[in-house]
Amino acid sequence: MNWRIKAETKIESFSDWLFENSNKTILVVVLFVIAIGSQLPFLKIDTTTEGFLHKTDPMRVEYDLFRDQFGRDEKLMIAVKTKNIFDKGFLKKLDSFHSTLENELPNIKGVDSLINARNTYGVEGELIVEPLIISLPETDEELSQLKKTVSNNSLYENSLYSEDFTMTTVTIDTQTYSNVILNSEPISLGFDDGLEFDDGLEFDDGLEFDDGLEFDDGLEFDDNSEGGQRVYLTDAENDEIILKTQQIMERFDSDEFEIYLSGSAAIAGIFKQALLNDSVVFISLMMVVIMVVLFALFRRVSGVILPLTCVFLTLLTTVSMMSIFSAPFTMATQIMPTFLLAVVTSASIHLLAVFYKDFSKTKDKKSSLRYAMGHSGLAIIMTSLTTAVGLWSFSFSGVAPVADLGIFASSGVMIGLLFTLVLLPALISSTNFAHIKKKKDVEGYTLMDRSLLGISRVATGRPKTIVAISSVLIICAAIVASQIKFSHFPLEWLPEDNFARIATEAVDENLKGSLTLEVIVDTGKINGLYNPELLRVIEDVSENINTVSTGNMFVGKVFSYIDVIKETNRALNENQEAFYVIPDDPDLIAQEFLLFESSGNNDLASLVDANYSKARLTLKTPFIDALEANIFIDDAQIYLDQKFGNLAQVSFTGIGTLMTVTFEEAIYSSATSYVLAFSLITVLMVLLIGNLKIGLISMIPNLLPIIFLSTIMVIFKMPLDMFTLLIGAIALGLAVDDTVHFMHNFRRYELQFNDVDKAVRLTLMGTGRAITLTSIVLALGFLVLTFSEMNNMFDFGVLTASAILVALLADFFLMPAIMKLIIKEKEST
Repeated sequence: MNWRIKAETKIESFSDWLFENSNKTILVVVLFVIAIGSQLPFLKIDTTTEGFLHKTDPMRVEYDLFRDQFGRDEKLMIAVKTKNIFDKGFLKKLDSFHSTLENELPNIKGVDSLINARNTYGVEGELIVEPLIISLPETDEELSQLKKTVSNNSLYENSLYSEDFTMTTVTIDTQTYSNVILNSEPISLGFDDGLEFDDGLEFDDGLEFDDGLEFDDGLEFDDNSEGGQRVYLTDAENDEIILKTQQIMERFDSDEFEIYLSGSAAIAGIFKQALLNDSVVFISLMMVVIMVVLFALFRRVSGVILPLTCVFLTLLTTVSMMSIFSAPFTMATQIMPTFLLAVVTSASIHLLAVFYKDFSKTKDKKSSLRYAMGHSGLAIIMTSLTTAVGLWSFSFSGVAPVADLGIFASSGVMIGLLFTLVLLPALISSTNFAHIKKKKDVEGYTLMDRSLLGISRVATGRPKTIVAISSVLIICAAIVASQIKFSHFPLEWLPEDNFARIATEAVDENLKGSLTLEVIVDTGKINGLYNPELLRVIEDVSENINTVSTGNMFVGKVFSYIDVIKETNRALNENQEAFYVIPDDPDLIAQEFLLFESSGNNDLASLVDANYSKARLTLKTPFIDALEANIFIDDAQIYLDQKFGNLAQVSFTGIGTLMTVTFEEAIYSSATSYVLAFSLITVLMVLLIGNLKIGLISMIPNLLPIIFLSTIMVIFKMPLDMFTLLIGAIALGLAVDDTVHFMHNFRRYELQFNDVDKAVRLTLMGTGRAITLTSIVLALGFLVLTFSEMNNMFDFGVLTASAILVALLADFFLMPAIMKLIIKEKEST
């Protein structure tokens, strides 16, 4: 233990130096924070689904290629419910609603509804592709003809109308790329100086360059470039579309025109708004909680202001660092401010509690600060390290926001440590303190002192009973905890009365799905999509893909380019339904594609690539648990591989696929994080205690919070999702804090007096008060999350607070009991 004594001596000397140079230290810290904090305004917020994967992740790369080729699959889906969609008054209002969306929404490609749905037919051998409704029906006969046309087209069913004709959809297709110009410098095309083009030189439609520059009809340049790479539609632009859509919806919504906003883009926007609202509420409430607890503890204004100063500067510095390193604020990092508020406050409490107690005796600020730093400094360092390690274990996660949480939350803990052991002592040195007397009984004990004395007597007086009862509880809890189930259902994070959740559930029920899974069919050769055999496989898959669906998962509809071929073939054969089939001749298929393109309709651009080598299949599915969706994707991949064989390679992509992949990635990452965190924290504990056996055994009580949390989740049917998966490592890092403070002081007294009972008593009387109050601060800090609009944050807050309180009980009862038994056993040998 010589290293520990030397370390404490060094910390005491450092305390004296800080006392003598307090003003300089404060100035340097303030200047440092101002320099870092200047980057805070540039912090970005990202709630996109693709943002859950690292930019280099193969799935993310594949999805970006998909977007570049076929456009953004995150659409806004608006469902409109009425008594009968084939009503002249309803259609007139739908037409007005459609036009208003087209004219007023920014950053959109277009709006699709019954008004402009593709209607393909032939007239005397000529292919006609035009909007379904050229002019609104004026007579009952025209209305009846429209209904007949729609009903006879299978493409429209569960897409533009529900089976009972009471619901229709309006889909908003947003731009793939942002209008924000990030680089205003001229773009170099890489042509040699003096290169001339001959008159009459023509470019084929859709000619593309590798650097992302694209020529279109009219030779237009895409000015959305950053070093030659286009920028995808931003969160802010998506938010603007959603906000404007909601404003338009309010103008049209009525009893006969009920409007529901759904779709993955809408859900992402709702999550972002909840994130912003919750963050403000969390920080505000947490600040109030901390102020109340600090004043109740210290009865001093300085006891409130000094810790809050360290907390505020820690938050400012940490979040600003996120901005500097271009790490966005996300659903996962949302918990970080509240977490740092509680952790840094707890560290400050341990230092101030010892300082104020000694200062009330000595009236000597310098010596009391020196004593407090020597007494608690090393323990604060070790607790910060264990907490940081628990968080840092997330930095290896394949889920980008979780990795960011690991990196920056652990960095924030270390920044908080710096401010606690450097800035806080400097502030103490520059502050004048009044002497305050606390109420004590005739023996000089406060109520908390007597409570802690009672705990020490019970813990050391009945160690076998406590260990036996704890063992039974652990076994029972472990049996219950083994029944815990994985689940990841973001829709259920929203309250049941949330408009987006209601809308999504309504669309799933009435229109067979609100989300999509994208499948890429790659033939690997130019014009490979003309192959009739391939088209028939796609047709077969479209009709039978549901054979691999189970549970709540199903495919409500499949959209693909074969719909275009069959429509065109029917139209060119006098609109006879018998010709709504795939032609046998590849040359005929090629001709029909060409005719469709010549009609002026550009739907093919979002279904096939320019070389007719790749095609997109869109599977319409309900918004369900990602675990079910993931099982379906795995089974469907096997099914598709068997069906397509050597004809083409098939792969899943799109937002729906990314949602399921991130959850699977989170499970594997969390398992790695738990093992890594527990291993590193155990090493730190052994180093601090200086005894391998005692160090290892002292980690046992720190597993209790995780076991009991799992039990609570099973009993109250809380899902083990992407966020509750984080609790284990976080709870372990926090639970060990109390253990470190307890064992740090226990070992000091036990080695000094060779008396376990006395060591436990002195430990609880010395640091027990601070451990209790810091646990209360941490628990209340996480209970603040119960005020969230999101159900997942409510669960996170309750479970983490419970873990902290279980850890406190384990350290106050089970830990002393174990020490009593194992140290006594050691002496007897």
